[in-house]
Amino acid sequence: MTHNSPYDSDQKLSDPSYRAEMLTKIEALISVLEVARHKVVKSIDVGAPDADRMLRVKRQVENTLMVCRRARTALRGAEPISKDEVCSTDIDQLCAQLGGL
Repeated sequence: MTHNSPYDSDQKLSDPSYRAEMLTKIEALISVLEVARHKVVKSIDVGAPDADRMLRVKRQVENTLMVCRRARTALRGAEPISKDEVCSTDIDQLCAQLGGL
């Protein structure tokens, strides 16, 4: 069994090809999570019999999405926000988060 030290991880992250590969994986994961979130919200909206469970799943998916988006930002570096990111941002959620600061 191999154990990577933090130095190995830092060294990998400085490699542009590794970062690009990780960014591709994060983008794919974000897409899957967004579809899952949409399905859960749709299920809640139609009155799913297990609404409490669906709300927990929704919260977990949203938390995971937040982590993935932060990872994407870190992998991209200091790139500007894309038009797609601006269009897909939930303004109400963003305002709620900013209001909680």
